[in-house]
Amino acid sequence: IICSFGFRLTILMKKSTIIILLSLLLFSCHPVGEKPEVFDPSVEVICVYTPRKIEDGSNASLIYQGILRTTDSLGIAYRSIFPFTFQEGADSIAQLVSKNQPGRKRLIIAIDPEYSSYLQPLAEAGQITNSESTQLLVLDGDFKHDDVYTAHICHYGLLYQAGYVASQMNDVDSVQIVAANTSYLYLREGRDGFIHGFTKERANTIDTYDLTDLTADNSVGFQIRQLAYSNIAPDSKKRYDMVVPLCGETIMGFLRYSRDFPGSFYTVGMGQDMSIYSQDVPFSCIEHTDKIISACILDWAQNKLSHYRRFGLDEGWVELKVSTAYREQLEPCATTIFNEAIEKEVEYVK
Repeated sequence: IICSFGFRLTILMKKSTIIILLSLLLFSCHPVGEKPEVFDPSVEVICVYTPRKIEDGSNASLIYQGILRTTDSLGIAYRSIFPFTFQEGADSIAQLVSKNQPGRKRLIIAIDPEYSSYLQPLAEAGQITNSESTQLLVLDGDFKHDDVYTAHICHYGLLYQAGYVASQMNDVDSVQIVAANTSYLYLREGRDGFIHGFTKERANTIDTYDLTDLTADNSVGFQIRQLAYSNIAPDSKKRYDMVVPLCGETIMGFLRYSRDFPGSFYTVGMGQDMSIYSQDVPFSCIEHTDKIISACILDWAQNKLSHYRRFGLDEGWVELKVSTAYREQLEPCATTIFNEAIEKEVEYVK
């Protein structure tokens, strides 16, 4: 495991003993956004990333930025762990939470839903426990356990809105949803949301291609850019007007194809605004992951972290962004369906 430790120390400039003592209480009362006057190494956030590299604009990159901003603002320690494999990452997590450390306060964050398949058995066996000093936060709505805190980014309402907007495009009658692995809750929500929005007012052709059919490795569907470009995209061009890639980095294969062969099919941007990658991206489904992780850390710092919290369309944690070239045509549709998408998400998650 390769670990990089980022500890920041702000030099105490005040000389008064009273001010020093007050500053030591900063963690519990310091307003976010102001620079703290003291650094508290006994309070720490430890983030365990995926074996995949962090790329600009990716969810992992946004999470990294959000954690850095928040821990720096609070004046607390931050450590990053970059494992070679998910198993090594899970082993690190289990080791970190195995011992209570009186006098310390630590939040361990597992940033990818794939960690759940490794951590769930450990939690059920009692090897992951919540203690006074250490809490574990997992970004996966499927992982619910009394000793684990869960942050779930809900995709149903956002993709419902996206599906409806797609159905209002005159040249879109058929859609292919390419899912990396529909065993993950957020991908199932995204798939269902788009289908329900797309078929709300008229019968449309919509198919789902689950990439886990390609191999027994459940994670592979997130990392097959070249296969998407050379195999899947050419077939999609023949059969579909739009591709909805719920498949992580694999989306770049579709975007590359649409750049090389403009007009082949529309591609829905996922995670970030992807209109910069292709002129055939009419809108993008954006996740404000940096703000989500920041909110979790702030709740934890104030001892208010929920065991399960949903981050959805209703509070703006995710949003549909229409690309500039399509704004006049599609923005009114997105606005019209927005409130209904929120209502549908609430109904869906009940």
